[in-house]
Amino acid sequence: MVPSGTRPALALSAVLAALGGRYGFHRDELYFVEAGRHPAFGYPDQPPLVPLLAAGWHEVVGGSLVGFRLLPAVVAGLVVLVAAATARALGGTPRDAGATAVVVALCSAVTAIGHLFSTTVFDLLATSTLLLVLVRTVHPDGGRPQDPPGGSGGPRADLRRWLLVGLVAGVALQVKTLPVLVLLGCAAGLLVAGPRAVLRRPGPWLAALVAALLAAPNLLWQNANGWPQADLSAAIAAGSSGTSVGRWLVVPLQAELTGPVLAVPLVAGVVALLRAPALRPYRWLGVGYLVLLALVVAAGGKPYYTLGMLPVLVAAGIPSVLRWADAAPGRWRTVATALAVHVVVSAVLTLPVLPVRALAAAHVTAVNYDAGETVGWPRLVATVSDVVAALPADERAGAVVLTENYGEAGALSRARRAGAALPPVHSGHNGYWRWGPPDEGAAPVVAVGFTDDGALAGLLTGCRTVARVDNGVGLDNDEQGVPVRVCSGPARPWAQVWQAAERLG
Repeated sequence: MVPSGTRPALALSAVLAALGGRYGFHRDELYFVEAGRHPAFGYPDQPPLVPLLAAGWHEVVGGSLVGFRLLPAVVAGLVVLVAAATARALGGTPRDAGATAVVVALCSAVTAIGHLFSTTVFDLLATSTLLLVLVRTVHPDGGRPQDPPGGSGGPRADLRRWLLVGLVAGVALQVKTLPVLVLLGCAAGLLVAGPRAVLRRPGPWLAALVAALLAAPNLLWQNANGWPQADLSAAIAAGSSGTSVGRWLVVPLQAELTGPVLAVPLVAGVVALLRAPALRPYRWLGVGYLVLLALVVAAGGKPYYTLGMLPVLVAAGIPSVLRWADAAPGRWRTVATALAVHVVVSAVLTLPVLPVRALAAAHVTAVNYDAGETVGWPRLVATVSDVVAALPADERAGAVVLTENYGEAGALSRARRAGAALPPVHSGHNGYWRWGPPDEGAAPVVAVGFTDDGALAGLLTGCRTVARVDNGVGLDNDEQGVPVRVCSGPARPWAQVWQAAERLG
């Protein structure tokens, strides 16, 4: 017998794998590959696991974009399987589990992040798995009253289950720090809605200890380096990211995670967890989601920071949606029509199905910012390469490249490793700043992407614009039209300039 959710999981992975080579690398992917080549216990913008995995997998597949994207495609399929298992853990039928798998596979955020090698897709798998294990641990008897305390298997089995929670949480915290907020929300949910007795047992504290021990290397790195991730969070809240939004938009944009049609089971899941008698034992999950949402709003985070709870919310909402559809003739026809519209619109907006030259006319990037960040990197590399090649031979030998952001630096670093005739690449953006300045005396400097003349003047002198980047498809993304300058050298010794070059965002 095929487990519930297997077919939707395989279908999603197959579609994502088939489209993996479209357009090009994303700026974050380029950065992660380079970050992983500088192994550390932490980075200014994230824990170490995904960059290390990106660099290693990039080597395994020989730099192939199709091969590189295969891993996140598989991870997205695993998320669908976890969603189906979560539906069963909440007491759902095989039909409920299958429908949950289909809905999660079709959610706009899942298809969008499953297309990219990003922290988000790995975080979604880790956090949804953590919630599945947590549900099974808090309710080892399927939500029925527990006798003896600890449920099936007694205290020893209870400790083993909590040990697993701690191990999964520890791995999740090596992907992203967001699971901390999810766990805080769940703990608040248990305190408010129960079962409170769970928190009086040693198991949760064992889990917390194990998770803390696994997360300790990154926490110690952050502490030793002045907690740059906290500074980055403040920068994101201030709007420094291309996907930052105002706090007032975080709640309404929860529907963007699913798409408007599939927001129905999402909202139904929140309502069911808070009100449905059958889900009374799991009310802590509904309260936990509301607490998590409040924390994201208060912190000025992004709407997708709640994404890890999407599978459990959909799993809770699916039974009521199915009952509604079954209750009257013709409703399934309405559901099928709405789903068909959703699939078409979501595919166009979240996946690279359009010709790249059609992106601008279709205004895809107005909804999906990340689509634009996969376009134009080869043209940027070619433009910078031409500028370097035009330098006199005696200047070219000591030249360096300084970029405004890590996407530019990542694209040029990857090209240089592949044999492009480029000088050493540096940037003050996020992790790149910690990999050090150019050697003293390095000059001239090819400056890429600096759009603030005042900021550039504080770093470099004698700058003249010699080219501008053109992605060739008329798409107004972050790199379109940015200047490429040749500068005579640093405004002060590189060691001093570097202190002013750091930029978190």
